[in-house]
Amino acid sequence: MSQQGGEDETEFENVVFEKAEVLEIYKILHTFEEPLREVMYLRLNGNFTFKEIGEIMGKDENWARVTFYRGKQRVRKESHHEM
Repeated sequence: MSQQGGEDETEFENVVFEKAEVLEIYKILHTFEEPLREVMYLRLNGNFTFKEIGEIMGKDENWARVTFYRGKQRVRKESHHEM
């Protein structure tokens, strides 16, 4: 029985840490300029494809893909910089 409780605690801790990481990522995203921020939000929150993001933004699929990639690189750089 105590093992089950331990597993529940570990799972809870993992959820808390994941939520903290997600919160940190969104803090970083909030500092991004447009249209980079919007592309990141559409991809991460809206689960839109790159083609759909391109259509929404009036650009092509490749533009959306490259923009997202650049945003992802910036998130990695800025999140490691603060740690």
